[in-house]
Amino acid sequence: MAQRILKLVQSEELRRSKSDKLIAHYIERNLAEIPFETAKSIASRLELSPMTVGRYLRRMGFDGLEQLKHELRRGSSNPAWQVKGPVDRLREDIREGKLLAGLIQEQINNLGMVYELTTSPEWQQAIDALIGASEVYVAAYQNVRGIAQYFASQLSYTRSRVQFVDGLNGTYSELLDGSVEGRVLFLHDVRRFAAKAKPLAMEARRAGVKVILYTDEYCPWAAEVADICLVVPGSHGPLWDGAATTIAVMDLMLSNIIVVLGDEVSERVGMLTRLQDVFGDFEA
Repeated sequence: MAQRILKLVQSEELRRSKSDKLIAHYIERNLAEIPFETAKSIASRLELSPMTVGRYLRRMGFDGLEQLKHELRRGSSNPAWQVKGPVDRLREDIREGKLLAGLIQEQINNLGMVYELTTSPEWQQAIDALIGASEVYVAAYQNVRGIAQYFASQLSYTRSRVQFVDGLNGTYSELLDGSVEGRVLFLHDVRRFAAKAKPLAMEARRAGVKVILYTDEYCPWAAEVADICLVVPGSHGPLWDGAATTIAVMDLMLSNIIVVLGDEVSERVGMLTRLQDVFGDFEA
């Protein structure tokens, strides 16, 4: 599949104008990343309009970027952990300070987008749901699992009945048995997307559980399965996905919840601190 795409963008027919050449070179050099792009993101990087990118894709024989992405996904794997680009060039960029400077700037840009997320209606809906739920269940997979466990642990200091679910029982019955109304599932899933994530969200909604989905811009099914979507930028750098953006979002959510709950959090932390002293988990 990938070879066919490369042959297309390398043809003279698809390299006539300046914009043709820009798009062709971008696709050629970033083929592994195309399944996680949008027409808007490609246009932004090339300083073109999304309509120009769309017209180019139609000349390639695809009815939009989704069709091209589908063909690429059928023919290749796109791991979250990969080095994109010639290793020798990346090593040179590190020696010159360019690579790390670029990664820092990307994180700064992403944090700016996180601020926009905190002012959105979805953010407030998620905060209200996490505070008002009878029980909160947190789930995640693969390389974001540890961050989600951290969030669940910290959230348990602010309110009761918070649990990380790992699905090892094969059923997620603690979440899906319908024994308590008003449950919320906070599902973390970023690329590569876990096979269990979408079915879990669908089953949760079928069971009357409200689903908050934390994901990135590449998720193709977010709106289909979630009541509330918190969407953050995906990785665009030359190295694998980092955790800085996700950790920032989680910490901001916890801070927001603590401020809203106020004295309730202080009372709960006091109770937990007393229990920690009783069981001797911490040094004085």
